[in-house]
Amino acid sequence: MIGPRSRCAALLLAAAGASAHAADANWGWKATALVGAPVGAGEAQSARMSFEPSLKWQHETVEVRGGIRLRWLDQQRERRTDVDVRELSAAWRGADTTLTLGAQQLNWGRMDILRVTDIVNPVDQKDLFYEELPEAKLALWMANWEWHSGARSVQLIATPQVPVDRLPARVAGLPVHVARPSNSLGNSTLAVRYAFDAAGWNADLVAIRGWQSMPSLRPFADGAGLRLEGAPARQSSVGFSADKPLGSTVLRLEGLYARTRHEEAAGVRPTSQRALTFGSGLDIRTGPWFVAGQVIATRNFDPDSASGESKNQAFVSAIVQRKWLQDRLSGRALHIRETAHGSAWTSLQASYELSPNQLLRVQGDWFTGKNEAAFGVFRGRSRIAASVRLQF
Repeated sequence: MIGPRSRCAALLLAAAGASAHAADANWGWKATALVGAPVGAGEAQSARMSFEPSLKWQHETVEVRGGIRLRWLDQQRERRTDVDVRELSAAWRGADTTLTLGAQQLNWGRMDILRVTDIVNPVDQKDLFYEELPEAKLALWMANWEWHSGARSVQLIATPQVPVDRLPARVAGLPVHVARPSNSLGNSTLAVRYAFDAAGWNADLVAIRGWQSMPSLRPFADGAGLRLEGAPARQSSVGFSADKPLGSTVLRLEGLYARTRHEEAAGVRPTSQRALTFGSGLDIRTGPWFVAGQVIATRNFDPDSASGESKNQAFVSAIVQRKWLQDRLSGRALHIRETAHGSAWTSLQASYELSPNQLLRVQGDWFTGKNEAAFGVFRGRSRIAASVRLQF
């Protein structure tokens, strides 16, 4: 079903296209079809079909971008049809400033797999791990102001929309219910990023007054039975992100201090938790080979209200990638493990470009660990999948 917001977005895209003859306009589209079969602890077959038309319209100092995704998804016996606004924005560009209004997503930070400072936009966890992170993110309606001067820049973000990750209907076999705060000025997210260069480093400093978009789910039982209850929590954070090229190697560093406020829900008293996350990574490129390793560790200073424990954890990941046939054929192996419960995700992927517009891909994903672990909760999604993508 297409909601009022989606219908409005479609009308705005049509209006932009009607005036395209008066300026430079570029249309495009992307279509993807995927089928998967379960392996290991995988629970069911899966499939996805999506179609994404897009538009870029520019006239002097004004630029309009639009993109919509129509998707049919069959994941762990749960079927869903949705229409998402991927991007719908208008930008006004001056000599050193840009103001962009509309549906957008931010791509902050320098970690490849897990987000440290890149936490403003929510993600779609219904199909997470089978898309690149920018594709899994959900756009937010926001005002985005940027100022540039040489290697320095300042970016200010404001959105009244509360970011909430899109979760499956059931997690670990239990139905999920998420209480969503209303979109309002009082619930706004405000964020600022300052970028600069120093001693060969490209660095960002960020401060965010927003939300923890992934709800903290807890079991709750009543007359309707046992289910998982949760709600996004208010979060204030400050952090940094930096990288430095060292020949063919790139060193990456990222850190975030966050204070999260969980309101009273499902019989749990309000709590405040503080956490410090630090990540480091090294990218090495030599000929057709690319190798990357990352370590991300989180120190929780306050105990969890349910278990009474301070759940510290670390994630260690490695990526090995190689390309052949003038980069048309590529293979990638990924492994990431978390230390708190020993759960892991292993992914093997092979892609072949039939043409600049056609891509074939085969990918296998295996998740191991207990249900309460970071990757163990996704064991039912272990599968081998084949997909084809057309893009023009």
